[in-house]
Amino acid sequence: VSTQSTGEGAKFIQAAVKELRLTHETMATGCVFFHRFFMFHSFEKFNRWVMAASCLFLAGKVEETPKLSKDIVRTAKNLLSKEQFTGFALNPVDEMLLYEKILLQTVKFDFNIIHPYKFILKYAKQFRGEKNRKGDVVQMAWNYCNESFCTPVSLHYPPDVIAGALLTLSAKRCKFHINLSRDVEKDDLYEQIDAPWWGYLIESSTSVDDIEEIQNIMQRLSEEKADLYEDEVDVTACDSPARDELSDVDVEEVAPPPPPRDNKRLIPGLESTTHAHIAKRSRDMIAPTNGGKMDNIPMLGEPHPPPPPAPRRRDSGRHRENPGIYDPNRGFL
Repeated sequence: VSTQSTGEGAKFIQAAVKELRLTHETMATGCVFFHRFFMFHSFEKFNRWVMAASCLFLAGKVEETPKLSKDIVRTAKNLLSKEQFTGFALNPVDEMLLYEKILLQTVKFDFNIIHPYKFILKYAKQFRGEKNRKGDVVQMAWNYCNESFCTPVSLHYPPDVIAGALLTLSAKRCKFHINLSRDVEKDDLYEQIDAPWWGYLIESSTSVDDIEEIQNIMQRLSEEKADLYEDEVDVTACDSPARDELSDVDVEEVAPPPPPRDNKRLIPGLESTTHAHIAKRSRDMIAPTNGGKMDNIPMLGEPHPPPPPAPRRRDSGRHRENPGIYDPNRGFL
C-alpha cells in the first residue's frame, strides 16, 4: 500500500470534514474506512478521490452526522482540481454510491470503530499537575491523533495504546513529567507493576517497543509538518474540544453538583407546570365540543367530577303490568 497515496486521501477527508463542519469522530471513521479499503485493493483499480468521498459519506451515517450525497460531491469538486475530479465520471453521485457498495463489502459491515480520543481524555484526567500544563499536553496529543489518521497506524495498534504513546510523546515535548493521581499510587497493583504510567492504565496488551514505534511514526510525520508541532505552538487556537472536556474534571478537585432543575421550564410555552396552568392551557388548545361549553369536560390536571345522580323514577302507583303512559321529560304518568 502506498503511504503517500493513503495520506493524500486521508488529508482530503480531513479537508472535507472541515468544509462540511463535521465532527472529529466522523473524520477519524472516514479515514479508517479509507485505510481498510486500500489494504485489500489497489489504487490502480479504484480512484482514491471517489473512494475517499464514499468513505466520508458512509462515516457520516455511522457517526450519526449524515450529509447528502450531493453535498459531498459538491465539496469534493471545490477541493479537488479539475483533473482529479474527472474520476467521478459523468454522474458523480451514482459513481460515489457505487463505490460505497464496494466499500461495504470490503469492510464487511464492521462499524464498531473506537478512536483514541476518549482514551486521551480518560488518561489525562489521572495526571497530577497544573491544569493549564495538562491542557497543553492533551491538546498536543489531540493534534497528533488527528494527524495519525493520515497513516494506517490505527489498523495496527489498539486505540488505547495509540493514546498512551501520543500522551507520552506530547508530555516529552511539553517537558511535563507525568505523575498519576494519589488514588492510583495507593493501589497495590500500581506498586507491583514495574513499568511507566501507561503500563497501569492501558488495558490492551502492549510493550515499550509498540509505544516507541508509534512515537517514531508521529515524529517522522511531524518533521514534514513541523509548524504544527513546535513547542511554542499556541495550542489554545486549535479547533478541538480537548481543552474544554479536560477542564470539566480535575483529579485534585471534586466536580460541582449539577444546577437545580428549573421546573418552570419543563414544558415549553407554560409559565408553570401546576395543574391549574396545564388545565387552562389545554382548554385554550382544544376546540369546544359541547356547544361552546367545556365546564363538564375534565381536562388534564383536573380531578374528574362525580357522576351525575341517576334519574329517579316517578312512582305512578300502578302495577308493573300496566305502568301507564311514559313521558320522556316527566317520567311515568
